[in-house]
Amino acid sequence: MLQQIWQATGHPERAGLNVWRPFEQLREDVREAMWDAAATAFQLAANGLISARGRLGSALQFQFPYVYDGDEPSPFQHAWQDAMAAWEETLNQARTDPATARQVLGMLSGGCRTLDDYEKERACLYGEGIPAKFLPGARELGRLELI
Repeated sequence: MLQQIWQATGHPERAGLNVWRPFEQLREDVREAMWDAAATAFQLAANGLISARGRLGSALQFQFPYVYDGDEPSPFQHAWQDAMAAWEETLNQARTDPATARQVLGMLSGGCRTLDDYEKERACLYGEGIPAKFLPGARELGRLELI
């Protein structure tokens, strides 16, 4: 069985060791070959290609029951990033297109109840780089109830 494990690793048997040495005193490449052999033994036992012996050998005969794969990822996982990208694209367009700037101002000021609130929204868009000449006053936008 040991021969089978070492053949599966592709390393020489016992990683080429002829004399016993403590693990900590082994060269790095020999230690890695030993780790590889241990992992290979686990995998061979799990695949049923070798029989694990000893009191705990049955623990290495992996018999996993079906495990639920989990839910599908949410289609809304990146919704916030997508919304922010769309908003930034809209602002970029509003910086050069008066009609878009007017629509954005109309959308943002729709909930405003006072002229002061309306002017705050207008100032916010101006602060985002939209030219003031693209941002109509409340009267020009038809918000006569604010005046």
